[in-house]
Amino acid sequence: MNEKETEIKVIPVVALIAVFIVGLLTFALANASDITPQNIESAVNNERVSRGLSPLKISPELQNAAVSKSTDMVLKNYFDHYAFGQTPWMFILKSGYNYSVAGENLAKGFSTSEGVVNAWMNSPAHRENILNPDYQDIGVGVVKGSYSENGQTLQTILTTEMAAKPKSTISKIFESISTIFSNIF
Repeated sequence: MNEKETEIKVIPVVALIAVFIVGLLTFALANASDITPQNIESAVNNERVSRGLSPLKISPELQNAAVSKSTDMVLKNYFDHYAFGQTPWMFILKSGYNYSVAGENLAKGFSTSEGVVNAWMNSPAHRENILNPDYQDIGVGVVKGSYSENGQTLQTILTTEMAAKPKSTISKIFESISTIFSNIF
């Protein structure tokens, strides 16, 4: 076989491999979803259900709390659970959700919902929040905006996931009675 014949046989193989790789990447990207609250909620619930846990229900109050937190991080240029004297729990209570247990997951700079949830599942603390059997409700805030870090300002996406369980009716009644008595005395 001469050099010309070898060249002719190698080119179709390289072209075939290139087509396969492009097809694989196209398939992967086509199946990756944009970062939206619905896509994050769905991916979180898939993780829970695949492990025998109940799916979380969407809570409008937690949704508002999560959007408020993501918006606050963009406006004040921070990425942290606790900043400017605020805690995640303050955002949750401010939204009107009276919780007995709650957790928060944050993500910055991802381009797909799957990327966000995969990163959380690879982090022990975030994974624990996602798989907490006590949680019943979820809210997700996804906010695009400018974020400055290391002297550079970039457009990014800040994602906040809040999961919680509401206080029981008995606990709420007891709190009301306690408040009444503390106001009297």
